[in-house]
Amino acid sequence: MEFIVGFIVLAVIFFFKLYSPDIKGKWGEMKVAGILSLLPEEDYKVINDVIIQTNGYTSQIDHIVVSIYGIFVIETKNYSGWITGYENSKQWTQNIFGHKNSFYNPIKQNKSHILALKNELYIIEDNFIPIIAFSSNCSLKVETETPIIYISQIYSEIKRHTEIKFDKTQIDGIVERIKAININSPDMKQQHVAEIRTNVLKEALNVQQGICPKCGAPLVLRKGRYGEFYGCSNYPRCHYTHSE
Repeated sequence: MEFIVGFIVLAVIFFFKLYSPDIKGKWGEMKVAGILSLLPEEDYKVINDVIIQTNGYTSQIDHIVVSIYGIFVIETKNYSGWITGYENSKQWTQNIFGHKNSFYNPIKQNKSHILALKNELYIIEDNFIPIIAFSSNCSLKVETETPIIYISQIYSEIKRHTEIKFDKTQIDGIVERIKAININSPDMKQQHVAEIRTNVLKEALNVQQGICPKCGAPLVLRKGRYGEFYGCSNYPRCHYTHSE
C-alpha cells in the first residue's frame, strides 16, 4: 500500500513538473527548432538558444535564422488560453478559464533582442526581421500592427521574405560572430534569470503602490474591450497598462 501511495505522489509531482511553464517553454522551443531545421541549409543558418551580453545586460534569444534575406529573430511562447494585449503595452495577459497571468509584451522583448544584436553585430536594424509566434493551443486576441503568428506558420512566414540583403559569404561571417558572442553557460543563464526576476519585482512593487513603472506617473483604473485594467495617467505619452 505504501508503495502505491508513493508511486502516486511521484506521478503527480512528475505531471506538474512536466506541465510547468519552464518545461512547456522548452518543448515549444524544441518544436520550433525542428521546424527551422527544414529550411534549406545553403540559404538559412539556424542558431538556437543564444545568450548575449551588451551594455551590462544579458538577452536570451530563442532562435536566430541568418539568411540571405535578412536576420530573423524569433521569440516563441508556448502558452494556452486567451492571449490579449496591445502593441505598446508593457504587459500582455494570459487568461485560462478566468485565471489571469501577466507577461512581458513579446514585441518589446523581441525589439530589445534585435537592439542587442544590432549593437554587437554592427548591422542596421532594417536587416533584422522580428517574428513572434505562439502555440496553437492559445487563442490570440491581440491588437497590434506587428504581425503575431502561430508556431505552425513560422516556416511560411520566413519563406515569405524574398528580398536579398546579404550574400552567402556575409551570412557565414554573421553566424561566426554570433557564435563568438554567445555566452551560453549555466552561470550566465542564472544571471539572466536573476535580472528578469529583479525587474519583475521592481515593477510589481510600483504597480502595488499605484505608480507607473515606466514613467512614474499615477496609474488609473480604466475599462477596455476585455475588461478593467490599470493604465498610465500620462497616456498617450506613456502606453503602460497592467491587468489583474
